[in-house]
Amino acid sequence: MSVINNSGNHPQFKRVLNLRDLVIYGIAFMTPIAPAYIYGYAAVSTKGMLPLAYLIAMIAMMFSAYSYGRMAAAFPVAGSTYSYTQRSINPHLGFFAGWAMFMDYVLVPLIVFMVGASYANALVPAIPYWGWVLIIAAVITFVNILGIEMAAKTNNILVLFMGIVVVIFVIFCIKAVIGGEGEATILSIKPFFNDGSFATSAIVAGAAMACFSFLGFDSITTLSEETINPKDNMWKAAILSCLIGGIIFIVQAYVSQLVWPDVHSFSSADTALFDIAKVAGGAALATVYTIAIIVSTFTAGMTGQASASRLMFSMGRDEVLPKRFFTYIHPKYKTPILNILLMCVISVVGALVLPASFVAELMNFGGLTGFMFVNLSVIIYYYFRKKERKFIRYFLIPALGFLICFYLFINLSPLTLKVGFIWLAIGFVYAIITTKGFRKKPPTMEGL
Repeated sequence: MSVINNSGNHPQFKRVLNLRDLVIYGIAFMTPIAPAYIYGYAAVSTKGMLPLAYLIAMIAMMFSAYSYGRMAAAFPVAGSTYSYTQRSINPHLGFFAGWAMFMDYVLVPLIVFMVGASYANALVPAIPYWGWVLIIAAVITFVNILGIEMAAKTNNILVLFMGIVVVIFVIFCIKAVIGGEGEATILSIKPFFNDGSFATSAIVAGAAMACFSFLGFDSITTLSEETINPKDNMWKAAILSCLIGGIIFIVQAYVSQLVWPDVHSFSSADTALFDIAKVAGGAALATVYTIAIIVSTFTAGMTGQASASRLMFSMGRDEVLPKRFFTYIHPKYKTPILNILLMCVISVVGALVLPASFVAELMNFGGLTGFMFVNLSVIIYYYFRKKERKFIRYFLIPALGFLICFYLFINLSPLTLKVGFIWLAIGFVYAIITTKGFRKKPPTMEGL
């Protein structure tokens, strides 16, 4: 990656990423092996119909993915949710959208540091948890400092590895089922509809849980300024990432359900898929699956750290964060090195002092808030400001995306909502100070 200077006023990134890079980037953020994090709890919640919940979640997230793509086409700049809301609705409201989403981007690398260090410590207990946190942080930060091209190439390799592990896992599950394990048939309607235990409320709850496996596809749009032909590639990449990721999740959940039909008999809900891996392929498959989980933390960590650093770059360039610090670019590697290092410090400290369950809950607040803002931005920008009266494309689809996210948002835990609104209140105070009571309008970058 390199930075150029259009008109000598604002630093910008060189466009080097193609559609394939973006799709892999989005899948890497979501991680192909994401079902391992929620399978035990979600399978119980859906009464053994998690594949159906994932299907519903995939369709639901496609609406928001579409909206992200439409806004990226209109404003192919770094900043994603922040930039879209600022330019389509209101500059000050854009700050709050970015502030809410910033919490999500900060927490993604933090929680993957936690997960990766926990599993790595279980695999190699000779190295303590805190040691693994530092090792993972060092590798991820080093790759991101070298540049987005290096990160993209590294992600390609790691996502390929995870994809291979997922394929092996699915093959072993199918082999086990054919051999008489579980349902003893590879064709069954039960993972999608079990008349004996079907309950709409259970499926809705499971779908809400499954939606959070898709958090991360939006990170693609933070790379708009580094993308070749962003107006065409961004919306395609967002939708394709959700679609491909969703199919991967559904297939894993489906074969897992066939191998282990009784979702209430796992030794631990935290390690449900490892129990299934042991049944399907023995200790060897379980070990490989553990390694894939650790690898997933590297891919999600790299994409999360890269996205957060570029969001801070965009907010700094627009002077809603201190410009001198947040827009500094390394003279050799041409990356926002100070932002990357800041993210590293925040993630390491958080991984060492905060509980993972608390961090995971806060991620939902930031992600869903950002999704609502972007869906609303499509309606206001296209349907009302530009008066493009294509009802389905610029009103109905984003409206459905907004309503789905709002429904999930109001069903977050009281603690999550409380802490999330405290975070927004802090942002409100900061905005008052930096804009002198909202009298000073944050600068925008037209024509990009």
